[in-house]
Amino acid sequence: MTSRLLRLPDSGRLLVATDIQGNLRDFQRMVTLLEDAPQDTVLVFTGDMVHGPDSLTEQQWPDYLGTPYKDESPEVIQAFLRAQARFPGRVHCLMGNHEHAHVGGPRTAKFHADEAQVLEERMNPDEVLTLRSLFQQLPLVAAAPNGVVLLHAAPSAPLRSLAQLEDVKLEGYFGWGIEEFFRESVLGPMLWSRMATAEQARAFLSVLGGRIAIYGHDVVREGYERIGLEQLCVSTSFALLDEHKTYVQLDLGTVYPDVQMLREGIELRRLYG
Repeated sequence: MTSRLLRLPDSGRLLVATDIQGNLRDFQRMVTLLEDAPQDTVLVFTGDMVHGPDSLTEQQWPDYLGTPYKDESPEVIQAFLRAQARFPGRVHCLMGNHEHAHVGGPRTAKFHADEAQVLEERMNPDEVLTLRSLFQQLPLVAAAPNGVVLLHAAPSAPLRSLAQLEDVKLEGYFGWGIEEFFRESVLGPMLWSRMATAEQARAFLSVLGGRIAIYGHDVVREGYERIGLEQLCVSTSFALLDEHKTYVQLDLGTVYPDVQMLREGIELRRLYG
């Protein structure tokens, strides 16, 4: 049975990347970092691996989308599966709102009216089945014994128990509006929330035995933002210039009391630094 909670080990190194959105070059850069890391290193993408701007030329590229790239979402999925096979148990992805659009969620419409449909039309039937099977099995949250919790969006969901997390149903939201889905008590905020109060974050983390939450979903132009003591929003790829793209590297054997303890250049690293 698929679990919606990914339990991370209590030792080794953790690499965290957010919001690749079809950028194969940035995805491959994270895999290279894993290749060069110790063998007890785990790599987690926090969702939104797919759905980039696939119809813009470099001349049409707007500044707000950062460094230009070609959307290669099908290739990113294939590269992710190869990385999982090459590094068993060490490469993971969480559910993002763009993945959920393929397996029962509201259809995302950043670059097309229905990005899930457009992507699946670029793939052959076997590839579509593989993509949907992969996305249906993705966890919603990753938690480590040292108190680090990873999720796609801000930790504002009113989570009351691990059983509630495991009982989440992915299907049944096709045709829902985003505002309507956001009111879905747990799943909506976990995949779409852009902010959480300190009280919301602490309540969410307490269910998971966590101290700090690391997530993406929103775009932070500088690469990351600390929010209070509990939250770190990170932008690894989408809509950033290369020089600002940031990933996280943590020691799973170290307790980080709050996000202010995460240092630039040590735990917070530039993807192309």
